Amino acid sequence: MIPNPKTLQKSYLQEASTSTSSTEAQTVIDMDLCSHSTLHTEYCTPTLEEKYNHHSNSNSSNNSNASGSGNRKKYHEDPIESKGSLRYNFIISYLLHKREKCREFLAEFIGTFVLVLFINGVSAEQTLGVGGTKSWLVTSFGNGAALLFGQCISGHISASISIYGAHLNPAVTLTFWTFSHFPTQKVLTYISAQILGAFVGAGVLYGIIQPAINEFDGGVRQILGPQGTAGIFATYPPLYVGIGPAMGSEIVGTMLLLLIIMSSGKKNNMPYQSMQGFVVSAGLFIITLSLTYTSGFSLNPARDIGPRLFTLAAGWGVEVFTASDYYALVPIFGPIVGGLFGGLLYKVFIDHQSIDDQVE
Repeated sequence: MIPNPKTLQKSYLQEASTSTSSTEAQTVIDMDLCSHSTLHTEYCTPTLEEKYNHHSNSNSSNNSNASGSGNRKKYHEDPIESKGSLRYNFIISYLLHKREKCREFLAEFIGTFVLVLFINGVSAEQTLGVGGTKSWLVTSFGNGAALLFGQCISGHISASISIYGAHLNPAVTLTFWTFSHFPTQKVLTYISAQILGAFVGAGVLYGIIQPAINEFDGGVRQILGPQGTAGIFATYPPLYVGIGPAMGSEIVGTMLLLLIIMSSGKKNNMPYQSMQGFVVSAGLFIITLSLTYTSGFSLNPARDIGPRLFTLAAGWGVEVFTASDYYALVPIFGPIVGGLFGGLLYKVFIDHQSIDDQVE
């Protein structure tokens, strides 16, 4: 529990004023408040060691020399600045204290937020014709780079049972839960953070590019067709592709993605384990480039359902879920099935350690 600064200040002022001057009493107050904070000492200015030395030297000097002469170091702090610093330290301390209880949620949220912001941004560039020429190569590269930066911010992906890094994808979380002993109590936390991060990422991008969308569709929101813009945020198949081929694309693509994630996470798979973020991002790039143009390259239920919910709220209507024969179900369930299948293949064909454990 974080102490109340006002209560501490009142008690310390009474205590310190009996043996020190007003300026030195303020130093004692700041010193003790920092020591009761959950922050590290670098947030206290000057440092705790310097203040303890100053207080000790001050008492010794007062006992030996009434005039206060000597070489001891004094701090003449501006009362207004000191008060503001105290308030700042308390706020930061409070936030850091709260962060410890939801560190993984925040990591998944911010990582998926960055992932979707970049992926949807690339989709907007291609849909709105900003570059003049549409290119699936640009889209694929943008997806790989977005995943790389999302991992960089959120944490390293690992299939290890003791490391719960950047999943950014419910298919990854459920596969790790099924095959890598990921804690059951963390599953809902991770998935909810991923969906919320994707929703907010889509909303932030919309706020930035809304004028461009209005210029493109004349302010009339459409889902499919020449002026369709819902595909900037969620995934939709080309008009000539049915549900079956699109589902197959999502299953196979996510299966390969999980194989890459789990294989590159093995400690003895060097040098790939040491640069897993680049390996996974390169894997997503080649998967998107070669396989997923028939389904809109979801491979991630959160990357689709979060932005799809946003388009529902932003004016595209309920058709975002019913268009193309309820295609919205494909990017939700296809990646989950593909991820579980990929985890099974990894355990059977690659993870020989699990076989050794069963034999023993």
